[in-house]
Amino acid sequence: MQNYLPVLQLPEETGPQTAPRDKLGGLPWGLRSDMWPVCTQCGGSQSLLAQFVHDPVRLDLGRPGRMLNVFQCNHDPGMCENWEGGAGGNACFVVEPEDLLRGVSEQPGDDPGIEFEAYVAEWETQEDGLSSEDAKLFFPSDQQPVNADPTAPLITDFDPTSSTRLGGVPFWIQGPHEAPQGGWTFVGQLDNAVSFRRAPTVDHPDVEPDRSRWEGRTHTAMGPNFGDNGVGYIFLKHGGSLPQGWFFWQCA
Repeated sequence: MQNYLPVLQLPEETGPQTAPRDKLGGLPWGLRSDMWPVCTQCGGSQSLLAQFVHDPVRLDLGRPGRMLNVFQCNHDPGMCENWEGGAGGNACFVVEPEDLLRGVSEQPGDDPGIEFEAYVAEWETQEDGLSSEDAKLFFPSDQQPVNADPTAPLITDFDPTSSTRLGGVPFWIQGPHEAPQGGWTFVGQLDNAVSFRRAPTVDHPDVEPDRSRWEGRTHTAMGPNFGDNGVGYIFLKHGGSLPQGWFFWQCA
């Protein structure tokens, strides 16, 4: 199976955003104020984690120009259940191109906080060698043994990358039991660190070299708060006028 790793650039390297593009953090592009997700638990505006645009191979949103948005509440970490899909502490949704404004959205008045921003300059395609049949073993199934541990990975002889990426199979931390069932498809994951696979050409106070070159990165910065070394998982469900989104995260 193929998966796609983002090659990131700092906004300071490219200049201000002038069009929809794949990005991590920052302020969303083109989102109207009435579309900005609000945490149902504390009532605060959520923070953008990522925006990804439609690509027929890498991220099929059903139509060119559509944009996938992933948010979570950061107002009171640990209090609002932003780790749980459907609990109201996060949001994952697709927007039609006609509904996008031209320009970067304004920060809400309650200051939800802005995650570290990085643009995707290109996507690096990798082949993990996993067959489509084996990929099914990473998700909940009625075929599991009756006494199987629901928190255990369903396959143990393959180790997916834990980096931010689109495609492939999830790097489960606590197991696949929280994955949505009934027509949902895993489309990508977000790491709690921002990993640069190419050294930035400008200095940034929050970016540090990674001398270990973990999973091929050269530099790193602090990303979203997903608990202790957490990973967030993005799922889509096609079938309606717009694909539905589902997001949750797990930590060690």
